[in-house]
Amino acid sequence: MIKYEKYPQKCPFCGGKVQYTSNAEIYGKEYGNGKCYLCKKCGAYTGVHNNTNIALGVLANKEMRNLKIQCHNIFDKLWKNSKERNELYYKLSKIMKIKKEHCHFGHFDKEELKQALELLKTGELK
Repeated sequence: MIKYEKYPQKCPFCGGKVQYTSNAEIYGKEYGNGKCYLCKKCGAYTGVHNNTNIALGVLANKEMRNLKIQCHNIFDKLWKNSKERNELYYKLSKIMKIKKEHCHFGHFDKEELKQALELLKTGELK
């Protein structure tokens, strides 16, 4: 499990130094609040909460970012169409047997993302 850190310093993938920097280094220009945490060695990154330097989640590599996108594509349709977002995260936390405070795709490691995606695909949160 990758541990969530508010201010990541070391990359969980390659051990490289993580820098708080402009997200233009990833996208070519700044988006949103314009900041991120980025491992210059392997390219893993995470954004930050608006008006802070607090990481949105754990650093993610390309595979994890793709899994997060897939999870959100299903999850967001569920809460926008029928249920409260917090209610769905609570239900997901119970099924996955994790603390509700940890139950957010941005905080999941690769295995948790795969587990959540499978649950979402099978419709267990409906």
